[in-house]
Amino acid sequence: MLPTLATMNTSTSLQTAWHNFWVLKKNRPEPAWARLLITTGLGLAIAVAVVTVAGLFSGNLGRWVWWRNNLAVNGVICLCITFTIHGMYRSLELILSDATLQRITAWRDWRVGALFSGIGISGALLGGLLGLGMISLLFQVDAWTTFTAQPRAIGNFLVITALITLLNWVYWRSVAKRQALHLQATESQLRLLQAQIEPHFLFNTLANVQSLMDYDPPRAKAMLEAFTDYLRSSLGQLRTTQCTLAAELEMVKSYLLLMQIRMEERLRYHIEVSNPAGAALLPPLLLQPLVENAIRHGLEPKVEGGTVRIVASIHGSNLTIKVVDDGMGSAATKRSGPVGSGLALDNIRARLQTRYRDNARITLESTPQGTCVTLSLPLENLP
Repeated sequence: MLPTLATMNTSTSLQTAWHNFWVLKKNRPEPAWARLLITTGLGLAIAVAVVTVAGLFSGNLGRWVWWRNNLAVNGVICLCITFTIHGMYRSLELILSDATLQRITAWRDWRVGALFSGIGISGALLGGLLGLGMISLLFQVDAWTTFTAQPRAIGNFLVITALITLLNWVYWRSVAKRQALHLQATESQLRLLQAQIEPHFLFNTLANVQSLMDYDPPRAKAMLEAFTDYLRSSLGQLRTTQCTLAAELEMVKSYLLLMQIRMEERLRYHIEVSNPAGAALLPPLLLQPLVENAIRHGLEPKVEGGTVRIVASIHGSNLTIKVVDDGMGSAATKRSGPVGSGLALDNIRARLQTRYRDNARITLESTPQGTCVTLSLPLENLP
């Protein structure tokens, strides 16, 4: 039997909720019921684990009445704890600004475990108190007196608190380490790709310089100076994991000047960047591939050439960078194929996803005058 549309929507909602469950987001794409259902499942799973451990140590695991009674009590407490922690996370998302949430998401050190373990401990304590109140209400008993009079009950509560805190610490630390390793791998791939591309660019440029020296020495000298500036900037970028937009633009300017000497009046460029945008941080070597694509696929195939514009501005908690050309547009893709531009864009998308998750994006659109590539990144500045 084929699954119904409602079943597929439910499954998709649950998958989306689970994927985003461990990510701080102010605006969530999944429905609230999916998050609550996952929270309920986690609470019941923890209750079963705690009762199972207690039964193994006490020898009561095979007694149905003991199991039922303890599972009911611990189930209420664990559900109150998990829903309290869920509420604390959601409150954090709603109270903090998008920029602050993005900075927390970018953490890769001890702060990750400390923050989320602190929330886990606070949520366990507050949720445990609420759980005792719920037990008193549901079972018509003085849960607080019974709880404080039974060392085993206190021990179970401490086990629950320690288990939730440990799960928080281990999970968030593993996520931070996994993201850091993924980021390092992505950056290493970028450096390897750059190392493979640079020799071709080096040889082509030196060949151009050599040919110009015979009939246009001043132009050959200018190209060599521009190439020296470009190498100095690019080598500096390869040694760091983040840089300011202003530093990235210095390398891009050297590249543009180099290409302008080669293409002469066929290439023009304009850079419009505000001072606050120039001070923003971003991963290195994001812009040059986009400018390269604009020239290679947009302007070089065009007989009269054209203009590349780089515009950067700050919108709220985001840094927006546009690379616009008035070249061949979609015709360039049909003519030269999607391999070159597609590889650069896929590489950038992978780097953005690794570093910023879903908080950054790159879009490519053809315009009547050419092509526009837009980068949107969370705003980060030097401390």
